[in-house]
Amino acid sequence: MTDTARAELDRALEASLRSAWDGHLARYDEARFPFARWALERVRARGWEVEDLTTIHRDVPLDAVYGLTKALCADTRDPALRGLVEDLVREVIAPAGELEPPLAVQRALNVRIMLPDRPQAVFPFHTGLLYGHGPGSRSVWMPLTDLRAARDETASMYIIGLERSRALVQQAVRERLSVAEMTERFGRESRPLRAGPGEVVLFSQENLHGNVVNRTGKTRVSVDFRIAEARFGDRLAHKPVGGYFALMDRGGPRPERAPTNALPTVSYLHNATPATAGAPVHLQRYMLAEYCAARGITVDFELFELDAMKHLPTLWHAATTLAANVVMYSVFALPEAPEERRRLLEAFLAQRAVVHFVNEDLRLVDAADLADVEALCAFARYGV
Repeated sequence: MTDTARAELDRALEASLRSAWDGHLARYDEARFPFARWALERVRARGWEVEDLTTIHRDVPLDAVYGLTKALCADTRDPALRGLVEDLVREVIAPAGELEPPLAVQRALNVRIMLPDRPQAVFPFHTGLLYGHGPGSRSVWMPLTDLRAARDETASMYIIGLERSRALVQQAVRERLSVAEMTERFGRESRPLRAGPGEVVLFSQENLHGNVVNRTGKTRVSVDFRIAEARFGDRLAHKPVGGYFALMDRGGPRPERAPTNALPTVSYLHNATPATAGAPVHLQRYMLAEYCAARGITVDFELFELDAMKHLPTLWHAATTLAANVVMYSVFALPEAPEERRRLLEAFLAQRAVVHFVNEDLRLVDAADLADVEALCAFARYGV
């Protein structure tokens, strides 16, 4: 990309963040997108006789709420719910936020249960950037309980506008503010988001946001997630597409396949690409081991790429001479050049070998999988 093209993209992103994505509200049809009903049904399906989301603090024991929250987050991976979220993005959020496809949506959504009178559970003020999210992604906040009345504002999320957020973060860094100091200072300048079911709030990774103590006597339930555009796919920081984000409009996940072959299976590690340089090998090894254990995969031995060998000769050796199945960290551990990457993957396919990409939970079994790998690399500009 030329410097001129990059500058133009930067201007487009800045204009977007200052307009639609600076804490603005968009409405959706609750009958078309019954997210609050979905959440209540999932809570009940977990065995809790909850009459309304706002009564969770009465109906669910305190020591069970955290587990319920994590279970609901896992439930957002359900294909039916996932399809509904993608439709919401396509029909409501993308037009309201002037997003350009291709788009990717956070793989598992965040479900938040905010109980009343729990100061120790208040989420401190922060920005997405401070939690490793890049400026190229956008945030969507969706309250599933009604927070539009003034009496309910302490249960809402609080936000600060983009320009002031930038200044306050710089001030916090410069003055080395503590969490308590940031909470007090940011809280004074924030405003509650008065929204409810049928509404979402759009904001950026630079908007400061957080909570205060919920004094309403009611539980607040909300969902939040992030969206990424391919045109800013190289500006996602530590949350690249494939692992954190899943591409939209890929036809949904294909049925799980467990092909069998007589080839050995090896685990493969390296730090030779831009995306793996910052992924410690011992952490890669833990991820690979956990992935294999969960799927009953037996690893015959481990391969480690030769240091400073950017052309990945050991991986080529596995694809050609060894003819082995490979379990590796990520699609971004493959060669960066598209032509070289395709030749390598085609060599695996020619041997009927299976390549497992742990971070993306993706398997290369046939040509359709190769297209998925290329789509991820193209979206993220290879993940650099």
